[in-house]
Amino acid sequence: MPVLVLNSSLQPLSVIPERRLIVLLSKQKVTFVDDNVRELIEESIQLRRLESERPVIVQLLANVRVPRVALQPTRTNILLRDDETCQYCGKRSRDLTLDHIIPRSRGGQSTWENLVACCKHCNGKKGNRLLKEVNMHLLRQPRALTQEYAGFFLLRYPKLREAYEQFLLSAMGTPMPHMHTNRGVSA
Repeated sequence: MPVLVLNSSLQPLSVIPERRLIVLLSKQKVTFVDDNVRELIEESIQLRRLESERPVIVQLLANVRVPRVALQPTRTNILLRDDETCQYCGKRSRDLTLDHIIPRSRGGQSTWENLVACCKHCNGKKGNRLLKEVNMHLLRQPRALTQEYAGFFLLRYPKLREAYEQFLLSAMGTPMPHMHTNRGVSA
């Protein structure tokens, strides 16, 4: 059960495991953003079994200063940026490779702008050649991610991302099912 931790300013900070949630609750450092989830978690703690199908979002009671973190173009980050989609043919798969648009053998670097997600078929077809040499085209031009890391990691947790987006809508006054804004904590 991943738990989304928000700063007191509602900025996403990280996703933590349930054990860390217990520590934060016992130290009274966080509060739940949804009373229904709070009740479920409190019952689970009493039963000594933390299991929740619903996304869990907590908010820190004190603001934490977060330094900006530059994202590196790792395999995981490139696949997340490209939505696990081959940037040449559009095939979606979890079994993708990375391709250097300008091959390393021709001086290409491992940068955000030169790396794309690629299926094995397209990677084999392109080889160490330039796109124009094999008449291939990119679906979209790769860019460095400008998002802060905190927002970017939510891509790994679609249910948490959706719950966070719904929470933000409710915080702006848009009614939303299942979320309550009473921020009481009892740990």
